[in-house]
Amino acid sequence: MPAVMSWLVFGLACVLVAAGGALGGADPMDAALALGFTPLGAYLLSRREGGAVGPCCLVTVLGAAAYFADSYASRPDLPGTPWAAWVGAWVWAPALLTVSGVLLLLVPDGRLPGRAWVPVAATGVAATAAFTVVAALVPEDVARPFSVEALAPVRDALPAVIVILAATSLACAAGLVVRTARAQGEQRTQLLWICLGAAAFVAGVFLPAVVRLPAAGVPFILALPACVGVAMLRHDLYGTGPWLRRALTLGLLAGALALLYFTVDGLTGAHVAAAAAVAVAVEPLHRWLRRASGRILYGGGPDPEAVHARLGARLAATSEPGEILAAVADAVAEATRATYVRAELGTPGEPLKVVERGAPAPLGVSVPLRFQNEDLGALGASGGDSRVLAPLASHAGAALAAAHRAAALQRSRTLLVTAREEERRRISRDLHDGLGAFLAGIGFTVDAAGNALRADPDRARNLLTQIRTQVAEAGAGVRRLVRGLRPPELAQLGLTGAVEHTAATLGDGGVEIEITSEDVGGLPAAVEVTAYLVAREALTNAVRHGAPRRCAVRLGRVAGGFELSVRDDGRGLGPEAVPGVGLTSMRERVEELDGKLTIDAAPGGGTVVTAWIPL
Repeated sequence: MPAVMSWLVFGLACVLVAAGGALGGADPMDAALALGFTPLGAYLLSRREGGAVGPCCLVTVLGAAAYFADSYASRPDLPGTPWAAWVGAWVWAPALLTVSGVLLLLVPDGRLPGRAWVPVAATGVAATAAFTVVAALVPEDVARPFSVEALAPVRDALPAVIVILAATSLACAAGLVVRTARAQGEQRTQLLWICLGAAAFVAGVFLPAVVRLPAAGVPFILALPACVGVAMLRHDLYGTGPWLRRALTLGLLAGALALLYFTVDGLTGAHVAAAAAVAVAVEPLHRWLRRASGRILYGGGPDPEAVHARLGARLAATSEPGEILAAVADAVAEATRATYVRAELGTPGEPLKVVERGAPAPLGVSVPLRFQNEDLGALGASGGDSRVLAPLASHAGAALAAAHRAAALQRSRTLLVTAREEERRRISRDLHDGLGAFLAGIGFTVDAAGNALRADPDRARNLLTQIRTQVAEAGAGVRRLVRGLRPPELAQLGLTGAVEHTAATLGDGGVEIEITSEDVGGLPAAVEVTAYLVAREALTNAVRHGAPRRCAVRLGRVAGGFELSVRDDGRGLGPEAVPGVGLTSMRERVEELDGKLTIDAAPGGGTVVTAWIPL
């Protein structure tokens, strides 16, 4: 419905301008304002682009109303001319003042640059409304069909309102210039065109006061919508490139086929031959015109559709994570023509894979790589526009997700192999330096006791006592070694008992800990160890940092896996909380088993830690 209404507004503007021209015409500035901006506003609203820019452009339909009213008032032979003159005296103001003020602040995305500009926009709107009210209702020297005598003293405030309007327009123009200077890549080029059109528009507003020529300011008034159109056509403002390319291709194709048909028909007089010529030419002509429309729209720049097609073909031909990421980086380099492109999978600071193109340089634009709400990495370039990078990142989302999982799996395997070898080294060192030394010492002591058994029985007895002590120490060393391999409480008490043992230890501080366990028997050893260590770490964190009164632990099998949840009613995690070693360790342990760990705020306060491990 908004799309239909917006095009109806444009149609109304055309009807009013045509009717005003038929009546003899008036100042064409108002007509140019309406015909220049209402189609832009209708297009933006129908495409749901530009935010508030579209409605602001449609306000210029009041310029068409002013043009018609002034044209009607110039014909004294028509009835109601005083009313038409009254309408024409004030209805132009909202149209012109909106474009020369607030619109410059909102273009191109329809949002204010920041909160600091809210007072400027509010002042512009209030001053425009005040000027319109003064122009419409304050009595003038000439007779008016409608005026409010009580507002006559307000006429003295009109110069102040005009000064405020001028200051607001200058501030909005300055804001546009500042945003242009701060922009990067393609967005800066778009804003440069808009700045050029805005400068011409402002000049066109004041030019009639200097140059007494009919329609002197019309080209300048039309410069702003024309420059916005150039930014849309050549620099993909509002993402119009693909839509305009299809429309341009079909339009040129229809015209070329019609020309071919009538040419062949005129030369041969045979309708069948003309139809056959059209049937033969339609496919090659369509391909040629498609390329031609791409050159018209994108100039010497790359065709986004072609870039996406090449990226899709390359992604379909590879499955290596590095090659997938390289394909995306190459596509970005081709689309943006940036001197430096960086594509990475993984978290910032700890990337799993990184692919770079060009010499390292500061990134001017960066977009996240995401797939199904999963953060995969980041894609950045030294130049370009996020509206160019974002579709490429979205296009490659599924392939990048597969590459991310493959890279994460490889990283996990590497870490697992490293941890295993480090554990073997530790065990070897403990056996060699600890148990090996004890056994060697026992052997020497046994030999000494054997030698002294007959000659010195007392010394042999002392040596046997020493052997007993050494055996006890060796046994303690073995127990320490076993403790390092698997938590002893888990081996002795089982998963539920081990968690209850930990809860009893932590509950001495007055925290009530409830354990619920269902069907935990027969779990794989790795799942048992991970579940116990996660439960112990979660309970420890809750008691130490959350100050809870009650904690609840639930253990049990669920569809397809094993689930552990630890919930407390403490302070919970703050919004700025950064995962520490404990939380990171829990997540890594669960993900090593292809599981998932979530940490959320509990309803009513506190934190709930949930770990799911497939079985």
